[in-house]
Amino acid sequence: MKFEDYKDAALLSIEDAAREKTVDEKIVFLLEKINALSDYYTTSSCYGRIVVAESSVDNKKREYKFLGKWHREVTFRDVDAAINKYKRNILFFRLDPVILHVGCRDMDSASRLLKICQRTGLKRSGMYQIKPRIIVEIMGVDALCAPLGKDGRVMIDDDYIEFLCDISNEKFRNNEKKIDEFAQRVSSL
Repeated sequence: MKFEDYKDAALLSIEDAAREKTVDEKIVFLLEKINALSDYYTTSSCYGRIVVAESSVDNKKREYKFLGKWHREVTFRDVDAAINKYKRNILFFRLDPVILHVGCRDMDSASRLLKICQRTGLKRSGMYQIKPRIIVEIMGVDALCAPLGKDGRVMIDDDYIEFLCDISNEKFRNNEKKIDEFAQRVSSL
């Protein structure tokens, strides 16, 4: 397949996701900006999120049972309500930063994109795939993961929940600033 074929397929997929409301609304502006560029297209994205979830000891996202998931800052009430749904396994609180997968026309365009990532502070970015197509993974650094309970027993108090909310909200705001700065720099590609 040619670059244009991959891009056309990706754009159709994004249109479907937007219609089904499965794409984070807050990141649509950035996806549109990247997809308007001739040398790039997006394949997947997450604006960033705060999560309370049950999982196995391995803490694999694919095994999560989400008890609460927000693409915004959280309140004590949000997190406490999610914790009260907890039944078994390990209870985790997570802040996941922005993540984007971007198809690039060639190594030169991938290199230009990665330079913008570095300048923006999206340091966990790199080549994700080279063949059959070039994909750059862009990932923020503002993350947090904390176990809160085991086997249905919550092992924290309200003060710790407030503390987690404060820290995660600050990191979420940092994530948003990096997304905005990255969006401004993308215009120079």
